[in-house]
Amino acid sequence: MKTARLDAKRRLVMPGDLAPGDAVSVEALDADNWLVKRLHPDRNLKVVVVPTIKRLRDDSKWEKMEKKLARAAQHGLPEPE
Repeated sequence: MKTARLDAKRRLVMPGDLAPGDAVSVEALDADNWLVKRLHPDRNLKVVVVPTIKRLRDDSKWEKMEKKLARAAQHGLPEPE
């Protein structure tokens, strides 16, 4: 695409296969040269929905295990003053 003029709002006329509202990136190479690229959406995306957990259920087995882990982690620590 080549254009010789800009309109009153300093816009270039893009090719007809580029629909209005399409995403493009504009990169200034230097003071006189600009590079315009059409952005294509990435189609290799997967969306994973993770529910928000506000409160965990009471689990006595896990609480016992958690206490054992805490005791083991405290074993090598110095006593607080």
